[in-house]
Amino acid sequence: MLLKTSKQILDSSRYRATYYQQNRSFPPAFIRRFLLRYPSAHLYLVFGLCSSAMVAPVLHSCYLYMTMSKNEFEQYRVEQNAVVLERQKFGKGLWFPFMSKEEPKPAETSR
Repeated sequence: MLLKTSKQILDSSRYRATYYQQNRSFPPAFIRRFLLRYPSAHLYLVFGLCSSAMVAPVLHSCYLYMTMSKNEFEQYRVEQNAVVLERQKFGKGLWFPFMSKEEPKPAETSR
């Protein structure tokens, strides 16, 4: 009896352990490892985002203070405070994302 050679080639891939199937879901493995290693990291991330949202306007004001002369900055500050006061008292110039129909207008001052 002659041995017949098979024309079909069987492709098989072996893993280290055949019972273990790697989880390919979201989030990726490196994020899951990071969160397992540092379980309170998400709290620091939320705190950092909230803090940066509160500090950003102050940084913008510091930039303007350093680039403008004292008189220009004082005039800008008075005008900006007047615009903010109008928004607070009467709701003028308010713009809500996804709710307002028109684009936000640049700050106008009343002199």
